[in-house]
Amino acid sequence: MTVYKIYSNAPKIYEETITIRSYHCDINRQLTLPKLCSFFQDVAGNHTVACGVGWELLQKNKMFWVLSRLRIEIERFPQWHEQIVIRTWSNGLDGLLAIRHFEVIDQNGLQVIKAISSWLMVNSVTRRLIKADEFMRDFPINNHRLFEANLAKLPSLENHVEYEPSEVLFTETDMNRHMNNVSYIDRIINSYGYNFLLGHQIKNFEINFLKEALPGDFLLVKQQQLKQLHFLNNIVRKSDSAEMVRTQIEWI
Repeated sequence: MTVYKIYSNAPKIYEETITIRSYHCDINRQLTLPKLCSFFQDVAGNHTVACGVGWELLQKNKMFWVLSRLRIEIERFPQWHEQIVIRTWSNGLDGLLAIRHFEVIDQNGLQVIKAISSWLMVNSVTRRLIKADEFMRDFPINNHRLFEANLAKLPSLENHVEYEPSEVLFTETDMNRHMNNVSYIDRIINSYGYNFLLGHQIKNFEINFLKEALPGDFLLVKQQQLKQLHFLNNIVRKSDSAEMVRTQIEWI
């Protein structure tokens, strides 16, 4: 049995200060949602490193974390040159899911973005789920919650439009040899079209990751409008119509 030795000074709340660079921004010089999600992924990983149980240790034990669900509520997107603080902490386990919160604090000390996520541990050889109880046994827990409830499964699409499929690209994959979670978000946002994106911003975003897409898969985006500026999207694999992700987006 693997023994996970958590550092004695492991932080319950981990934070990093980030300066928004030009390559983090869209045409309006503000942070993009995919780049924000990349920040969350990095900060979460760095928290596990600071606790002594980072990616390298998991790789030695043939396991890795995958993001299962994520909800983000946005008061405003940070701007180019702005310095932000991203804080994250673990809420412990909910069954197989490890619950993690994030908040983004601006230079005035105001919370401008908050998020809740749930993660699954996977065997890197069999691709089967692993119980994270032993891993999380001594992991530092902060019980503060930014959302009252944990995340539920998003609904499936009914009446929808769909877009042309395309193959998973090399630059869309990551160290775990599957499509990176941010790449799905990129595809869904870009499906809305240039003119729509010029005039609208995301207010609330939620995503469920259902299956992993691999090199060679052809994926297509589907979209259903629930009401004005409120949409469901999913991404499916062309070969068998298996759903990779489901999302819900509210725009302003």
